[in-house]
Amino acid sequence: MSVVTISLRGLDATTALGAAIGASLPGDRVLLSGDLGSGKTTLARAIGAALHAEPELTSPTFILISEHRGDLPIWHVDAYRLPPGSDALRAGIIDERQQHGVTLIEWPEHFAGLGAEGADVLSVHLAAAADEGTRSAIIRGARPELRAALDDVFGTSGGDRG
Repeated sequence: MSVVTISLRGLDATTALGAAIGASLPGDRVLLSGDLGSGKTTLARAIGAALHAEPELTSPTFILISEHRGDLPIWHVDAYRLPPGSDALRAGIIDERQQHGVTLIEWPEHFAGLGAEGADVLSVHLAAAADEGTRSAIIRGARPELRAALDDVFGTSGGDRG
């Protein structure tokens, strides 16, 4: 599996990452993990903007899932308030309709057996870096189109592993 690590210096870099991801999604499940305040919702909003989401993505923390129209149907899930080990299928959060769009899932670790690997899964982990205002993004499962876009925007070819 390919792994790409990117240093994100500020909000503009996080938005650029979201734009690159959004432009390369043919219909995927995107798992967004990281500590509270690491930029998951900002990244989800940028992915939604790249897909021309209507309405604009905001945090669905209190409603768990929101649906949006765009270039593809978009589902935005925030599992923060769910207990660890929750079953996304039984809860109706993941279903067959999502095969035809993009599902962005914040706090995917709260779901049991969701699977961070597979042809249709892109995993992005955001973490604070040593430099204030900087975070790292560790991206797993990037297709060649996304890897090329990341290299164009961030010059990742030297930091790519796998």
